[in-house]
Order: sequence, then structure tokens, then C-alpha cells
Amino acid sequence: MVVAYGKLLRKEALSRPERAALVRFEKVKEERLRWQYYRSIPKKHWRKMSGRQAKTILEQASRYGLPLDGPTIDLPKVVRALHDFLAANAYKLSRGDDPLLTTAQTSPALERYREERALLAQLDRMERQQELVPLEEIRFCLDGMAHHICKACETLERKYGNEVAEVVRDAIRNFEAAAEEMFGEVRPLSDDDESTTADEELPHSQL
Repeated sequence: MVVAYGKLLRKEALSRPERAALVRFEKVKEERLRWQYYRSIPKKHWRKMSGRQAKTILEQASRYGLPLDGPTIDLPKVVRALHDFLAANAYKLSRGDDPLLTTAQTSPALERYREERALLAQLDRMERQQELVPLEEIRFCLDGMAHHICKACETLERKYGNEVAEVVRDAIRNFEAAAEEMFGEVRPLSDDDESTTADEELPHSQL
């Protein structure tokens, strides 16, 4: 890298590897500086972007727990705090969209409805915080993994015989049982998949 920079300063021609290394270095440097700037935004820049006076910004920081009161603004911390606030208050913020949640009336059915809405808001928050993965995505991923395992089983059987392949089949059956216990019924893995040829690979077999 030092040699490449020296050539650049002397306006000498760079080799292809030197040019590639220089580009990579500049990208890494740019990324590092970008995050450095993110973490130290001047207060006056924040006031200009927000369109708010300093007093208003400080009041909002205190009221909503946003890290806006330092000498500079740490943008990653502000973004995290903002999304944590939205997630923690998802139920309250969504109440205005549903008159059944704001009405003063009450009944057993209405209370159950409100509880379900609160549960949905909690699940949505967990998914947004990457604590909850949709079941279909899990099944999709497991299906792709199982397909590759079954193809490997075919290769082992051709190369080492049925005895070795049977060990893998037992593992697949145990995998099926554990997956069904954890995630409910899943597509069988051991029969159809083992006979699938390379030309019949499933669309998601690249997982």
C-alpha cells in the first residue's frame, strides 16, 4: 500500500493489483470516517436538520430519553434509542387508529380484543428487534438445509455403501422429529428428497 501511494504521488503507473489494493484501502478509510462522523455530529448541524431550537431538542431528549444533550450528537445511539422508544410504545402509539382501544366502554369480549392487540404489538416489536423469526422463514431454511443433507447422503451411499448412508438417514429422521416438535409439521425430508436428482433441485436449494 505504501508503495502504491508512493507511485501515485509520483504520478507513476500502477499495476492492476496495486490499483485494486488502493481502491479497497480507500473504501475502508471512507467507511471508517463515515462512522466517525456519525458519532460526532455538531449540535448546530442537528438543529438545522431537525428544524428545532436547542431548548426544544433538550426538552425532547429529557422527555423521551433520547441522547441529544451531549456536546455532540452520537447518531447510532440516537437511532437505537428512537427505535427502542417506538418498540416500547407500539401499543400506545397504535391506539389512536382503533376506536375499540380508546372507547370508555368495556366488556369481556372487548378486553380480550385489547389483549390480542397488545400481544400483536409485542410480537411485532420482538420481530423488529430481531428476537422473533417468522415460522415460515425457519421452515424455508430448514427445508433447504435438509435438501443438501439428503444429496450428500446419496453421494455417501454411492461411494461407501448403504451402511454409511443409513447413519445419515437416521440423523435425518432425528432431525425431522426434533423439527416437528419445535416448529410443528414440516415436509418429510428422507424419502422424496433422497431421490431428487440434480436437475430437479428445489428453487430454494441454494440456501
